[in-house]
Amino acid sequence: MPNLAERVVRVRLLLETLNDPYPTPSSALRTDSGPAASAYVPCETCRGRGERRERRGWVMCLVCDGRGEKRRERHEEPWDAYVGMSVAEANELPREPPLSPRFPDEVYEQTFTWERVCQVYDRHGSYRQVRTQLDWLSVAAPVRYWLVRSVVVEHQPRELDAEMRAQLELGILMIARRIPNPRVPPWLLERSVAVTVRDSIGRLAADGFTAGEIAKRIGLPKEAVRRKLKRIGVASAMRRNPLPGDARRISLASASP
Repeated sequence: MPNLAERVVRVRLLLETLNDPYPTPSSALRTDSGPAASAYVPCETCRGRGERRERRGWVMCLVCDGRGEKRRERHEEPWDAYVGMSVAEANELPREPPLSPRFPDEVYEQTFTWERVCQVYDRHGSYRQVRTQLDWLSVAAPVRYWLVRSVVVEHQPRELDAEMRAQLELGILMIARRIPNPRVPPWLLERSVAVTVRDSIGRLAADGFTAGEIAKRIGLPKEAVRRKLKRIGVASAMRRNPLPGDARRISLASASP
């Protein structure tokens, strides 16, 4: 059984990837494009102006009450107010083809890929136990549950003060204490270790350590450290590399008594 500190690290990793298998929510409603008859049609008396010309000047149209349109009657031609033409004329315009109601088998299989991914995650990790303990935490400590759910699980950008961060860590600790041996998928462990090593190499390089010194501290080959430094783009000026050629001899000469 791993110690409590390691269990907390594993539980945090499980919480951070709890929603990874699920697809991004999107709207399932999509209407087919095409013209539609409006309830109103342009007023023929004022020709859509809302007023008409008489001998004494411009007066408000009493047929449409100055609105320029009136309610369509049954004998009148349907009118599409969005495109500003009759429905018959709007039907002749080019439009997007409607969606097919039946999908090919390969598209149907791809639609539910996330379910298979979720099964793989549950088979290799303790995600079901984490979900159960999250439900327990919502009853035992609602504030800590809200922090864990919003910040760690849903990755919502929130500014936390010291007290809220402490409550967040205590919420993760409460979950970790109730899971004796949390299992994490191997690919997540490898990714987590790679990120940790990369951050460690970057911090050591920023502190001025050479590639050889970093390799001795971390236990990696020197060439591997150099490749990682090149990949993360740490400038050579930030590393404590020895001065080349004459500059090194001048430095040594000036340092000698």
